[in-house]
Amino acid sequence: MAQIELKIAPRTAVGGKRPSRLRRRGQIPGIVYGGEGGAFTVSVERKYLEQEIGGINENQILSLLVADQKKPRLAIVKEIQRNHLTDAVIHIDFEEISLTEKLTADVPILRLGEAAGVRDGGILEQVVREISVRCLPAELPEKIEVDVSALKIGDSVQVKDVKFAPGIEVLSDPSLIIFTVSVPKAEEEAAPAEAEAAAPEVIGEAKEGEEGAAEGEKPEGAAAKGKEAPGAKGKEAPGAKGKEAPGAKGKEAPGAKGKEAPGAKGKEAPGAKGKEGAKGK
Repeated sequence: MAQIELKIAPRTAVGGKRPSRLRRRGQIPGIVYGGEGGAFTVSVERKYLEQEIGGINENQILSLLVADQKKPRLAIVKEIQRNHLTDAVIHIDFEEISLTEKLTADVPILRLGEAAGVRDGGILEQVVREISVRCLPAELPEKIEVDVSALKIGDSVQVKDVKFAPGIEVLSDPSLIIFTVSVPKAEEEAAPAEAEAAAPEVIGEAKEGEEGAAEGEKPEGAAAKGKEAPGAKGKEAPGAKGKEAPGAKGKEAPGAKGKEAPGAKGKEAPGAKGKEGAKGK
């Protein structure tokens, strides 16, 4: 891995609003740790970093030139913090290292090519974005390139499928999926619905009760046919048949029949019949 020299300046004033004031003056705050003398805070000029150096990346090995120190410090860029809106660098962590001692780092993954499955309507998903490795500083890659051009729908690339240079120990789980090409969710949901709609109706698998009704059988648990509910037939409610209400039949109300009102029949009014005033005399 190529090393570049980066000029930094130590700073003593820390905490509070000092980092914000430092950024307004065009400086980027940072810290260097891991050395024999302990951690110390530094700052980097933003214009110098972006225009002259061209920016830096995590896991990049640098030779730090501290303003008040004659001997450069070998360090790795451990973490870069950025503004979530502007993506501008707001803080840098440097860790001092030794070229003869192995270090552990999370190396970012870089995708190469376009998956064949995407051209067929699939969706390429990146599940893992970094792979943890352990090696000497000189063997540490800045990024891990993974070619996805051969992936079809349903295919995937795992950590164990990536080839590393000799001397690099992979610490991540080999079975972790890095890239996968999946079927769009809309198609996955439509497939079961189409299969259900296309399924033929099986004759003879009618529900219980429906089958019995079709064959003239009586469904279980119901007073279906021939057996009526108690009191429905043969036994009528008291007084419904054979016994009529008192006075309904055979016994008429007093004076209704057979007994006419006095003077209505058999006894005519005096002078009406048998005794004619004009005849026989």
